[in-house]
Amino acid sequence: MKKLAAFALTALMTTPTLLAQMTESMGSHLKSPEEKALNEYARGIKDKQRAEQEQDHDKKMKLYMRAKDEFSKSVGFYGHYDGYLALGQVYLALGRRESALDACSHALGLKPSAEDAQQCVQDAQKKPASSEAKPAGGQ
Repeated sequence: MKKLAAFALTALMTTPTLLAQMTESMGSHLKSPEEKALNEYARGIKDKQRAEQEQDHDKKMKLYMRAKDEFSKSVGFYGHYDGYLALGQVYLALGRRESALDACSHALGLKPSAEDAQQCVQDAQKKPASSEAKPAGGQ
């Protein structure tokens, strides 16, 4: 009986510590919206950079589309300046000026004095030049 009592006492004394450790380790895999946004943004940046280096037009457009999807997810988790600006720049590269204007305007709304966002809005408002590269699918 003394052994059972000692075991029970030990278990009760360590339970809060064990419970706290279990809860902490179980919750550590859960990410905040900001962390999720940052992860998607980082993936988008990698694809955008790879697209800028790519010589093959179709591969370039596929990379830009992946970057667009990742930036869209990023700002969906947490609307942030860098995500909207990058999304606008990718839309410009894809030839989707209205979408670019929307994303760049969001970025400009978050940082009204940011020159990059102002330039992005101006680029989105320009009429496309006939010498611009056509997006994938000829759209």
